[in-house]
Amino acid sequence: MARSVHLIGICGSGMSSLALWYRSRGCIVTGCDREPGENRSELEAKGIQVFEGHDTDHINNVDEVVFSAAIPTDHPEIVHSLKKGIKVLRRSEALAELANDTTLLAVAGAHGKTTTTAMTGWILQETDLNPTVMLGGRVSKWNGNFRSGSDLTVVEADEYDRAFLHLRPMSAAITSFAIEHLECYGTPEALSVAFGVFLEMTCPGGTVIVPYKNRDLARWAERIGRRVITTGTQGDILCKRVRTDSWEQEYQIGDFTGILPLPGEHNLRNAETAIALASTVGVNFADSIRALGSFPGVSRRLERIGEFGSAIVLSDYAHHHDEISAALQGVSQVSNGKICVVFQPHLYSRTAAHAEEMGRALSSADWSLILPVYPAREKPIEGVDNSLIVDAVRRAGGTCDACFHEELRPLLSDMQADVIVFMGAGSVDQYARRIVRGGE
Repeated sequence: MARSVHLIGICGSGMSSLALWYRSRGCIVTGCDREPGENRSELEAKGIQVFEGHDTDHINNVDEVVFSAAIPTDHPEIVHSLKKGIKVLRRSEALAELANDTTLLAVAGAHGKTTTTAMTGWILQETDLNPTVMLGGRVSKWNGNFRSGSDLTVVEADEYDRAFLHLRPMSAAITSFAIEHLECYGTPEALSVAFGVFLEMTCPGGTVIVPYKNRDLARWAERIGRRVITTGTQGDILCKRVRTDSWEQEYQIGDFTGILPLPGEHNLRNAETAIALASTVGVNFADSIRALGSFPGVSRRLERIGEFGSAIVLSDYAHHHDEISAALQGVSQVSNGKICVVFQPHLYSRTAAHAEEMGRALSSADWSLILPVYPAREKPIEGVDNSLIVDAVRRAGGTCDACFHEELRPLLSDMQADVIVFMGAGSVDQYARRIVRGGE
């Protein structure tokens, strides 16, 4: 009889793709979520029953329960499962069980890992290697965030909650390194060590890929015999931009020339890593470059979602100051017009730690509007709100105001921007799409 798996928090991006992977393996899959989102219809179309809210009755007659990092361990369904002797796994442990018996390519990094995972999967698909791909964003041509395929697997490896340390990849890549998630690691040094351990976890005979500027992260992996490939300036693989036309970039890598249908230097860095990863399973540069020419992109990565008046409206997942800077560089690369950013800070702890850097990054826009902090898993911190970023933008010489989402329409109408970019990892994308549709 087929194994039955129940996922708590199933509609989150990481959990929904995991549910689809279980389903592709022939499992009976159910799940629950306090507020099922747009992923619900996709899951149900694949035969996965999704319950709204939580109830211990959900885990009757299941063999295994999986819960996301956002779910506390005293959750009633988890407690009830343990009492009944049902196998209970964190999402990171469940991912490792599925992935570690495959030929695994894993992509980690502070920024760029979703796009790089998708690029790598796209290259392998277009070169007839039929990969299984699991990532944290939607790819239109895959109708979601999971592609079912062979035992050649590409996954996004998340450092939050030390999740990536459960994986045993054949090849592992780091797209970038930044000080994040200190609530999990305590110190920058501990975070750096964790990235190094992730690379050490590659299988004997495997390959690790790092930006040349962060090559020290690969030191211990190299000492135990893993092959090291570096990317970027002075690295082994460099995509050098030759020309930009609208959203496309022409670039060179060695003696080869290609077209990348995405703007921004950060996407050339992502492409370098994807090309390097694909090379570890035998894909040559020429075929990778050809494949990336048709790459459809990932949702919420400078995604064009419509218009507001005469302005182009983009949605982007940027929530860290490095990501904000990279996204705005990409926009300015293809637009000479006025740029307005609607930014929703994500997490009180991140706002407290990086408000000044976020302000400097946002000051490059012509205007910015800062929404209230999206708390996600956190409780408010006294004295921490969106005014910290507003003040930082102004100190950096930018034009900025705080606002609530119901004020966006009249404020944006007055600004008469050429491009409006909605940025953040919370609910800001919903506000963007309502405005495009003509709602509040």
